[in-house]
Amino acid sequence: MNLSAPEVADLIALQQTVGNRAVSQLVAEYSGAGSAAYVSLHGKTRGDYDGGVSKVSPVKVVPAKGCDCPDGPCYSASATLQVTYSVDVTIGMPDVPSGLTDCQEKRVRAFLRDVLGPHEKEHARRIRTYNGVTKRAFSAKGCGQEAAIDAAQTKAQEMHDSEAEKRKQDAETLSLAIDPFNRQIDLDC
Repeated sequence: MNLSAPEVADLIALQQTVGNRAVSQLVAEYSGAGSAAYVSLHGKTRGDYDGGVSKVSPVKVVPAKGCDCPDGPCYSASATLQVTYSVDVTIGMPDVPSGLTDCQEKRVRAFLRDVLGPHEKEHARRIRTYNGVTKRAFSAKGCGQEAAIDAAQTKAQEMHDSEAEKRKQDAETLSLAIDPFNRQIDLDC
């Protein structure tokens, strides 16, 4: 296939827009009459997870049993950990490739609006399952009041970190479950 400089520039622009795989499929299907049989376009939906914002209720410290404290009494510190989770979702949609006929452009726009757009919105809905508020009571023991409070703070941070990571992974897994998404746009018109 011999291409002119403008045709090469168009091919490179198309590769940057839809990717090498789509362009190689397009070239393989090239009919020789100035149009291809189909093209495949993909969107990208991403979540920017905040990691959760913690709030701990006032810590209550009471004498306790069960510590091996050589220099002082055992205490238990208890509180409630509340974490508010939020994710900002960004949907990236491809541009309509250049060089299409009016009919082909109409088909691509309909695909973006009616097929790919709803698919990417479903990704966004699934990613947003990360949003919400959790509340969990917890306690920790320590030798002395300060040690019990320090142990409770450490436990609250560990609870927050493990819960936040699990929420993020669950939302990502739910979103990834609807891929791969490969639909071809018929450009034979």
